[in-house]
Amino acid sequence: MRSSCLALSLAPILLAAAAQAEPPPPRDWELELMPYGWVPALDASVETRNGREHFDVDMGDVIENLDLAAMGRVTGRWHRFVGVLDVAWSQLEEESAFEREVLQVHADARQTMTFVQLLGGYRLYARPGGLFGTATAGDERVFGLDALAGVNYTYLSASLELDPSPIGRFPGNQRNFGGNSDWFAPAVGLRVQNDFTSRLQLETLASVGGFGVGDAPDFSWMVTTLLSYRFTDHWVAALGHRTIAADNDDNEIRMHGPMIGIGYRF
Repeated sequence: MRSSCLALSLAPILLAAAAQAEPPPPRDWELELMPYGWVPALDASVETRNGREHFDVDMGDVIENLDLAAMGRVTGRWHRFVGVLDVAWSQLEEESAFEREVLQVHADARQTMTFVQLLGGYRLYARPGGLFGTATAGDERVFGLDALAGVNYTYLSASLELDPSPIGRFPGNQRNFGGNSDWFAPAVGLRVQNDFTSRLQLETLASVGGFGVGDAPDFSWMVTTLLSYRFTDHWVAALGHRTIAADNDDNEIRMHGPMIGIGYRF
């Protein structure tokens, strides 16, 4: 009789301990807002009447000529449905002066780029505890594999203002050159996320698109890798790298460089 009473009294404790040993269910939703900075170098080749011309702009030139920029990304998950919104806008401006024969020319060149990527998809695989760990009570680590599809929008604008004047005289007639183009293009992607610890996460998002739809390139691709550290319950710091490339029959362009961001996770 005494042993039966003891077993009954211990039953709630044993049940509570068993419940604590089970890993907690994953959160139903996640949301992260992250402003970031990206400083790319530029490599390009263009087909001209005189043959194929290659040129490049290093990161130092980009920083020196950077006028304004605004960049940020929003990532979210609800159950197994995921989404990514990434926006990058930058404006470069370079002023120079040179002499040609009897003229002194002041040149003002400006380039504006806007890139927007909107992707939605589904988490194909989720492993509690991360890729190399084992889920325990209170552990929110996870390894996730997401399939994504959506659209990219790109806007490019370039202008050149020339102000020639005879040396030692009043300015002459100002001349302006420029143009712009924009396009929407379908995109598909794959994202891999892994929590090494409860605070350290690695994410890689790779996407391809273009496919010659409308004015879009024949083929384009982007790879973004971010290593983020959550230094409080909600604030994270991230460091990574991004490459964007686009290929056509007549030209190729590639932008690649480091990224740094500060984000807030809900």
